[in-house]
Parts: sequence; structure tokens; C-alpha cells
Amino acid sequence: MPDRPTPDFAAHVWQSAARLGRSAPRIVDDILRAVFPETTMAAESEGAARILRTGCISEVKRVLRTPPLDDAQAGFDQIDASFRPFVAPLQRPSYFVPERDEEVPVTELIAAPDELDAARRFMRRKGMECLAEADRLDLLYEAVVAQGSDHGTVPTFLTRAGNGQLHGEVTA
Repeated sequence: MPDRPTPDFAAHVWQSAARLGRSAPRIVDDILRAVFPETTMAAESEGAARILRTGCISEVKRVLRTPPLDDAQAGFDQIDASFRPFVAPLQRPSYFVPERDEEVPVTELIAAPDELDAARRFMRRKGMECLAEADRLDLLYEAVVAQGSDHGTVPTFLTRAGNGQLHGEVTA
């Protein structure tokens, strides 16, 4: 690998967010080619541009959830003292608002109760999806334990039938 300095991706993200808002896809579309020109060209020529973009969107979302230190401190000072006991235990400085398709800082959410409501509903919906998936895993676990399997044994309901398909597997 060439010995080159890595561009300050987070700085580019925050500069773009200041112009375009906190929509990760818009930010990636704005900065990707400028920040990583050779990587973008290689990904395009190898048919991996979508994969690169998807990965960068995930990284931009992570950056947007972690504000620069000076912004985190300044943002907390701007919050009305009566709200600080509610804000202090929050794990993130911003939350996704589907209607805006972007992360919105808590300070802005406090000033816009409709957006705060949208953000909290979105988080609750995501939490419910995680709980539903945990319930499905619970059922799978119970079925595995009921079969008396240990780590080295595959339960009979997951073994292949005589035709080579998993039991319950649908073929076209």
C-alpha cells in the first residue's frame, strides 16, 4: 500500500453536513469522489461502486452520531437547564428524523417537538424490530434445546432431507 496520509474523513463529513444537512447518502454523494478519487474509480471499474457507497454511508452515519468535541460541549450549554436531566442519559447527540432523512442534533429536536416526536417514534420502531427478532431467536433457541442438541449436533429439523434440501426449504 502507498504510504499516504489518510484524508480527514470526519472533517469532510462535517463540512458537507454544514452545507447539505445531515443526510448520510447526500453527504457521501457530495464528498466520496473528492475524498477518495482513486478508490472511487477503482470501485466503479470493478463493479463495486454501490458497495463502496453503502460502506461510506454507514461510516458517515457513525461520524454524524459523534460530534466534534467542541460541538458536543457547546450543544450541551445551549440546552435549557430544565431539559438537561433528560438529555444527559441520552447515548447520542443526534437522532434520525425520517421526514428530513437525516440525523438531527438533540438541541434542534428540543426546538422542534414534531421532529422530536418523529425521532422518538423511529427509535421505538427500530427497538420493536430488534425485540421481534430477539423473540424469533428465542423460539429458535427453544426448538434447538428441545431437540437436545449440543454444540456438536445439528437438530434433526435442520438436517438435509434425502433430496439434499433443508427440511422446509422451498425450491423454485
